Amino acid sequence: MSVRPPSWLDIDADSYKRLLNRTAVTITKRARKRGATYQVREAIDAIHSAFQRCDGTDPFDGLPLDSQLHEGSRSPTVSPVSSSSAATFEILSLQTKEAKGERNAEEFIAHCRAVVAHADDPSTAQR
Repeated sequence: MSVRPPSWLDIDADSYKRLLNRTAVTITKRARKRGATYQVREAIDAIHSAFQRCDGTDPFDGLPLDSQLHEGSRSPTVSPVSSSSAATFEILSLQTKEAKGERNAEEFIAHCRAVVAHADDPSTAQR
């Protein structure tokens, strides 16, 4: 497999290939339990495409992702775009992925708006 990591990610090509493979195997196993039928190879291609589409920022909060892969809150991580059985992914910060959970993009954004509205409401007691 001849793939190059995106320019914003500070990782060598061999480590990137291992990352793609390891992530694809994990995601495919989890997705099959939910009825997905795609193969690991399809997941590798879709994850690589997601990394190439990503500009190094989280698509939800616009903040930069860490350029190195470690376990910090801004570490880039792979997330399914929807709960469908298709192999479609996006790259998010670990922080956003954990907050988003199983929600789709619209549900997550609506939830974030509700959180902000609640926090901005002067009658709401802050904890």
